[in-house]
Amino acid sequence: MRAPTPSELLAAWERGAKRTPAERGVELLALAGPDTQPGELAALTVGERDRRLLDLRTILFGHTLDGLDRCPECDEPASFSVRVEALRSAPAPAADEWFELGADGFELRFRLPTGADLAAISRERDTTSARARLLELCVLEANRDGAELRVESLPEGVTEALASSMAEADPQGDVELELECPACGHAWRAGFDVASFLWSEVDAWSRRTLDDVHVLASAYGWSEHEILALGPRREHYLERVGA
Repeated sequence: MRAPTPSELLAAWERGAKRTPAERGVELLALAGPDTQPGELAALTVGERDRRLLDLRTILFGHTLDGLDRCPECDEPASFSVRVEALRSAPAPAADEWFELGADGFELRFRLPTGADLAAISRERDTTSARARLLELCVLEANRDGAELRVESLPEGVTEALASSMAEADPQGDVELELECPACGHAWRAGFDVASFLWSEVDAWSRRTLDDVHVLASAYGWSEHEILALGPRREHYLERVGA
């Protein structure tokens, strides 16, 4: 995995502005592996995609993630800081691997969700319909007493068992943070989506970088390409402009 240039990162940010979160994850991964086709990246399991995004995040912004959530009890902000290494799980199974589950007399055969699946459900009208669509995509076979069943006919208990089995098979795709509210002391577990988190960091970096370009272009008449090529020296010129 290679580090993208500032120009490449800005271009990906522009392209991703009108795309879904799942599509943005593929956009970012394509930067670090330009020889891999977007279709191949989208076909990765969510856990494998997220493992690679954590690698990219380390290259771009370092080993520590600082973020903010809101307490579900009192709605006060709660900051968190976590090392990338603490978010890593075992490598995900291959995308073409399938699993079996027996629950309440139902027999299921399923595969793990991929980035392409997340992109396919991203435009569903609500969480319930998105979850139902995801199960349709991932369940390869469902039957009871030898009779084949449609996924939408499965009872809630079975679909919950299926979701748990998927998370167990691919824990990297279902990361949670243990948080505690500094105001009321309430503790909770919050889901962590590395693709969305990394995109928010890229968005903030891109806006700061464009501001820097504006300042230096106005002061020195340099082009965007010239300013982005300055590297760490850019900070020294910004200090002089602000002096």
